[in-house]
Amino acid sequence: MPRSFFIVILALAAASVVSCSTANAPKPAPPPFVARSTTLEVTTGIKVLTNVGMPNGFAPIPTRPPIWLQEGEEIGVVGTQAGHTIMYGLGGAAWRTGRILAAETGPAAAEEGTIADLAASPNGLTLATAMVAPGGNRVDVILRDLIATGAGNVIASFNGRYDSISMDWLNNATIALALRRHPEPLEAGANGEALKSEPTEPTEELPPNRADGLQLIVVTGAGSVAPLKFSCPMSALSWSAHSVYAVGQGDAGARPIIIDRRNSTCTKFHVPVPIHVLGWDQDDEGSFLYVGPDASHRTIGVFKYNIATGAEKLLGISTSAASFTGTGNTITVGNQKLAFKLAIERPEAPLLAQLAISRPDQSEVDVKSLGFETTAEMLAHSAMAYSRSANEAAIQTYAPSLPVAWRKIVTYSLKYDTAFLLAEGPARGTVTMSWSLRGRWLAFLDGDATAGTVMTVLAPPR
Repeated sequence: MPRSFFIVILALAAASVVSCSTANAPKPAPPPFVARSTTLEVTTGIKVLTNVGMPNGFAPIPTRPPIWLQEGEEIGVVGTQAGHTIMYGLGGAAWRTGRILAAETGPAAAEEGTIADLAASPNGLTLATAMVAPGGNRVDVILRDLIATGAGNVIASFNGRYDSISMDWLNNATIALALRRHPEPLEAGANGEALKSEPTEPTEELPPNRADGLQLIVVTGAGSVAPLKFSCPMSALSWSAHSVYAVGQGDAGARPIIIDRRNSTCTKFHVPVPIHVLGWDQDDEGSFLYVGPDASHRTIGVFKYNIATGAEKLLGISTSAASFTGTGNTITVGNQKLAFKLAIERPEAPLLAQLAISRPDQSEVDVKSLGFETTAEMLAHSAMAYSRSANEAAIQTYAPSLPVAWRKIVTYSLKYDTAFLLAEGPARGTVTMSWSLRGRWLAFLDGDATAGTVMTVLAPPR
């Protein structure tokens, strides 16, 4: 049974805790600030562990939040600089000592090329990079030991051109590389039929290792590459907690799919257009959350899907912010009264920003107000990072403002049922964020190539 009530967003004063307004209370004066990143000001009283300015011209990539490495001793930040993708590692005291962990060019690059994907091992000690060689005819997988020196070494190569390249670690010893080959050019035969090109000389051989599909790369010992035979075309994969399932999220050249490693099958997902997987249930291997289109394909929603049963549930309309919180429970940013029709016809209509905490085992949904207004269009651009260790969500959302929307970074603790406004500012540039391994700290990158980019690490109040 749904329950609805207000929670209060708190701004910390120097000596006491002061609450912001609910929907029926007068608006307070803006809270004071003591630290600042590029576009965000951090609320007074919140402990800022560091502010680190990134090199000139560096800009965050929206899909690449900070990566916590080596038990939190180093933070990897991925972005673009001078037209190239680059990954820096920030470590040492207050994470102020920088080094280049992956690059496309220059002396710090293991080899020159184009970074297609990169991923850190679950223990945060090894970095894998998928590098497209100059000319685009080969993909190299580069492995770097983050404790050792050196740019890393190529451990596997795959010849050919690829329309999709994605990479994930299944465990500390195994990388899953998903490849979709670019269609080979066809030649017209004498009768006008299309023929695949073949070697023109008896001594001419096709390049070795022309792989396609899913490749499992074992990085320990002598190492090995084992292709898994699936008929479905690959796209960027999202893996379940124990790597039993994967969802190919789809792109312009491939529809979404579901891979079942246990039964060695792949099937088409019922949504024919690209989706974005937000996360998997850690306690139910086959359940995941995704952002997908509504029936009219004019707006979006967050859906919960169970692979074993095929059951699907709509959790939020016109939102991109949701997460599992354990044992099937979920938290979603949105508005209780918002319907698809309203989101389509009145995307800029004011709405109260709310949280919905769903507990299916108790047949209960708690709807909590965050105390400020937003719009359906702004909700669609919201984002969430959840820490299972702290049982806390960090939310990036927006409120109407002129000349640009107003970005708010809010945390909500499910344990204490409290929300705090961590930072806010004009919605310019890009902000990405992630929790440390134990949920003690929150790191966010804020900025763009013109204004500059700052990494901030803070300790949210509890």
